[in-house]
Amino acid sequence: MVLNGVAMPMSSFLSAITPAPNGTIDVNADWGQGRGIYGGVPAAAMVCAMKRDLERPECALRSLTVHFCAPLMPGEARVEVESLRVGGRVAHMTASVIQGGAIATHATASFAAERPVSLAWDETQMPTVPRAESLPSTPIELFGGPQFSQFFDYRFAGDPLPMTGSDSARLRTWIRPTDCPVIDEIHAVGILDAGAPAVLCRITTPRPMASVDFRMQLFSPLPFAESDPKEHWLLDAHARVVSEGYCEQITWLYRPDGRPVGNCQQLIAILA
Repeated sequence: MVLNGVAMPMSSFLSAITPAPNGTIDVNADWGQGRGIYGGVPAAAMVCAMKRDLERPECALRSLTVHFCAPLMPGEARVEVESLRVGGRVAHMTASVIQGGAIATHATASFAAERPVSLAWDETQMPTVPRAESLPSTPIELFGGPQFSQFFDYRFAGDPLPMTGSDSARLRTWIRPTDCPVIDEIHAVGILDAGAPAVLCRITTPRPMASVDFRMQLFSPLPFAESDPKEHWLLDAHARVVSEGYCEQITWLYRPDGRPVGNCQQLIAILA
């Protein structure tokens, strides 16, 4: 598979999410989360299909909004894509994952080419945390975590930790896919939805949760030429408001050198 002109090895994640030429995907239960498949799979499948339909490698994914209309169950589904408008620099696309004759997941996305302007700055700052190589790997699937987590290496970067009853719902996690692919746009979408919910830091027992929707933004084209596939990237997740059974969470994704890659604002339903 080639993305942004770079030949990419077929990682486990790419194998799971890449639609066939007719738009079908067939996802097994190993990618499960709760009743269905974890949201990074249909989200990335729609991005992959939209990029393939657009055929504009100079237009990077800039924003992605995904609505989880129903659980995507293990088995076959179909990705359908529509171009809303393709301009000189910006393209607006929409896609749906159809299963059993109904929409399971729906997305809109904006792809855009670089603009030749000099105005630029970055006021973000990656939290100061221990380096990933100094921390133990946590196989969260063995501690009641979702099945799909077996495909990612998680290293919690200090307090607070999940299920510790903290007075703060902010969770910092070093993460990478276990088979160490180069992180491109597709993998970045998967990683931004793969972290443990930050609300877990404020409780002491597991609670079932599910994403209602999310909006992601990516700040520059991926992959980065100098990326080391074995490096972990940092998720900094903060659940700032929980009310009436719903949680708002903002998650930032940083490269190991501290540069921001993107963020994800998510609405999470607390089911019980």
